[in-house]
Amino acid sequence: MMKYSLLAYKYFVDVVETQGFTPAAKRNFVSQTAISNAIKNLEKQLGVQLIDRSTSHFKVTLAGSNLYHCAIPLLNTYYEFGEKITQLNNSFSILKIHYLHGFGFWTVKLAQSLLTSNPKLQLQLDTENFATSFTKLDAGNYDVLIGFSTAVSKIKDIHVKKIGTANFSILLNQSSLTKNGNISKKTIKRQPLFLQKWTATDSNDVQSKIKIILRNMHIDYSQIIYLDSFDAAISNVVLNHGLAIYPRELSIPKKYDDCLCFLPQLPELKYDVVAIYKNPALANILERATD
Repeated sequence: MMKYSLLAYKYFVDVVETQGFTPAAKRNFVSQTAISNAIKNLEKQLGVQLIDRSTSHFKVTLAGSNLYHCAIPLLNTYYEFGEKITQLNNSFSILKIHYLHGFGFWTVKLAQSLLTSNPKLQLQLDTENFATSFTKLDAGNYDVLIGFSTAVSKIKDIHVKKIGTANFSILLNQSSLTKNGNISKKTIKRQPLFLQKWTATDSNDVQSKIKIILRNMHIDYSQIIYLDSFDAAISNVVLNHGLAIYPRELSIPKKYDDCLCFLPQLPELKYDVVAIYKNPALANILERATD
């Protein structure tokens, strides 16, 4: 039986690299308590203090610094070993693909390409919440997650493959426009802005950019309301209940052509849509499907 858990060493390395228990917890999608307890147990096992808790500033002890430099090559070797093990079998009979809310369009396109390149492959598609998505991916509950590249820009030990591009704009009701075709800022100011229920680890995500652009265009809104789907966004805008972000790749139902339009003069917001996965053996499968 192995005496020490490699997960505890990983947590410790992340604590050192992020300079704190809370950011290390966010990196690993676990609670701050889980990180703190793991470090305490590691200190107890090793019989040394790794983190100096007597100061208000984060400080690693000499023993902790030595352990950090010893743990890095150990973890790298473990990751290399894991990749080689997974590459022993490059065949997948069933591929489980989950996608964040609003990414069904690109998921279906990827699925169609996968089936074209590998007709015997069975696919299982489902939606996923961002808050638990990487924990489940890490646990092997599914194989591929579809989302934005900005959602994973600071997350370690994953692989990313671009599968498409989303061009976002602001959708609004034509009744919010003046006779000259300009936006009626007084009307919009009394209405909410509808955004998707997703989160990004990068400050350059689409929703932050949208809010900045609207502010620069001097367009105010009463509040922000988060929705689960783009269909819900369309429904609210049809009723003239506010503004909503919407990808131009998704078709708007023709029955709404007379009442919906995109915000004029809005700068283009292009974002990479990516397939996120842990198992490196999936690289060849995704490469063939996206060529």
